[in-house]
Amino acid sequence: MSATTQSPQARTPKPPAAEAASSVKMIRLMGSVSLICGLLIVTTYRSTLVPIQRNQEIIMKETVAELLPGVEKQVIYGVQPSGEISVLKSLDYTGPRLFAGYNGSGALLGVVLEASDRGYADVIRTMYAYSPAKQAITGFKVVELKETPGLGDKITSDPTFLANFQNLDVRLNADKTSTAHPVTTVKHGTKKNPWEVDAISGATISSRAVGRALDKSTRDLLPIVNRNLSRIEKGE
Repeated sequence: MSATTQSPQARTPKPPAAEAASSVKMIRLMGSVSLICGLLIVTTYRSTLVPIQRNQEIIMKETVAELLPGVEKQVIYGVQPSGEISVLKSLDYTGPRLFAGYNGSGALLGVVLEASDRGYADVIRTMYAYSPAKQAITGFKVVELKETPGLGDKITSDPTFLANFQNLDVRLNADKTSTAHPVTTVKHGTKKNPWEVDAISGATISSRAVGRALDKSTRDLLPIVNRNLSRIEKGE
């Protein structure tokens, strides 16, 4: 009668207690790694937050100065849900913001506002200058976009398109609660009214996104600007 021999490859199963201990060690190791990674992320965020905010403030101030030539002083206002405004010490504010610009004599040159809407690839973020005296948009700049190079990104440089915003009519209606005419983007070459935006041929989607952004922003914010105009003129 031959004896049964055990294969050399066969191994004795680990006892349940040993397997449990091994699992606990692995969980502890993974937890430690996760904790270290989390601390590194928080530390990096905190160390870069202030420089990022400082750079954003510099870019914003430069944009306001570009849109309001001759500006010597800037005051940033935050728009409250109630429609009231308050002076902001920094850009760290999640609601709508108004950037008022003044010349060396303290006279109000205009107000710069933000507007955004989704274009072909992503959200297009813009800033525009508004003249309360002219009741018109007098300047415009794209501050962030990811549109198709050579097509959608023409909204940043096309002279004919940018000419739309040298005196775009955004006057308020009689009761000052909204704009009298919506900002409307029209097919290239068909603009007839001063509140219309002449689109770029081949970049219609991006052009229309700009029109929608400006229409919404002016409808929402210009009544607030005009309601608080005396205060803004004083820089209070």
